[in-house]
Amino acid sequence: MRYRALLRALALGIPTVTLLLIYFAPYVAAFLYTVLAALAPLWLPVLLLVVLWPLWLRTVRSLYVSRIRYVTLELKPGAQTPRSAHPMELILYSLYFRTDVSRASALWRGVVRVPWSFDVVATNGSVRFFVHVPEKHRPAVEGRIRAEYRDIDIDEVTDYAREIPFSPFEWRLVMREYALEKSDAYPIRTYVADEHGKTRRDTFLELVEELSGLGPEEHIWISYLIRPHQRDWSPGFWGFLEVPRDTLHEDASRAIAAIIGPSGDMRKLPHSQQELIERIEHALSKPSFDTGIRAMYIARRNAFDDRRASTLDTLFDTFDDPVLNGIAPYDPRERVPWPLSDVFRAVPILDMEYFLSLYRRRAFFAPPYYGAPSIFNTEELATLFHLPRAGKTSSLSRAGGSLLTPPDNLPL
Repeated sequence: MRYRALLRALALGIPTVTLLLIYFAPYVAAFLYTVLAALAPLWLPVLLLVVLWPLWLRTVRSLYVSRIRYVTLELKPGAQTPRSAHPMELILYSLYFRTDVSRASALWRGVVRVPWSFDVVATNGSVRFFVHVPEKHRPAVEGRIRAEYRDIDIDEVTDYAREIPFSPFEWRLVMREYALEKSDAYPIRTYVADEHGKTRRDTFLELVEELSGLGPEEHIWISYLIRPHQRDWSPGFWGFLEVPRDTLHEDASRAIAAIIGPSGDMRKLPHSQQELIERIEHALSKPSFDTGIRAMYIARRNAFDDRRASTLDTLFDTFDDPVLNGIAPYDPRERVPWPLSDVFRAVPILDMEYFLSLYRRRAFFAPPYYGAPSIFNTEELATLFHLPRAGKTSSLSRAGGSLLTPPDNLPL
């Protein structure tokens, strides 16, 4: 916010001061401009570097991302789908890999680590599941899913987000993104605790059931955008001059030090705080993913429900734990850079087209948009997304649901 305020002050203040100076003190203004022109070989290259280098990075990264071909696969769970989220954790565990991006390729070719997404789509009383992956990663992703879910049906389909003929005069949408309330070092409550507790529960299935009450002209889309977490430099040009950092372990070290306190003796801590440290250390033992969570409610204007739109702010409350961590929403308009943010405030109808474009492009870790990612390990991600078992009367998109039934008089 301070950065935006400074830009506004400079954009308005410099022209105003210049005009006043020319009007009231023309000789002083002429002298100042003469000095600035004489010193141009010193300050002009620096100014061009500061202004043009971010534009160059944005351009080459956008070109790199635009050349990646994605496919959308629909996942239809069957009646034999395991009730546990453990199979999804095994899938994520096997799909974790590290990508080495050199400084030269990142700066001059715009190479970035490629994300993919797991999506949940709810409309007209049904809930469907998708995975949006780069085409070259499809064999590995599809093979691992079929290995863990034996009766699943996987079909390549058109991207559901592009099937709606959106017009801001006929449709309305509201989008929210989500990040951890505390530091990334604090884990959320996972399926392991829920499945082995006194009362067995599936928090993701509760979320799915909550989404099953939409009408035919209403849609709620949830997208989990992920990429393997690894030691990396900070985004932007100046970050490339630093040594790559593992922010997760740095946050964990600070969090554990804050819990233990100045004594440095963990044995003197209450049992609850000792257990919290154990949970943090356990979370660090599993592969982690940079994760951006995004949800959108989109409906025709005559069917748009403001109360339904407001549920996006509490969509992930079921995953919160007062001792560990929780997932809080934020408005993505807060992440839109100036001056586009001021344009959206002046003409609100323009932001709907922009946010729908961001969703369709799954833009979160690279231009044209940088969200606020959180870090989840495989156990946490499996809690947030897995394939629940589809019963006979379930609203879930099931395997074999589109197959024709045999005629009654078929001879045996």
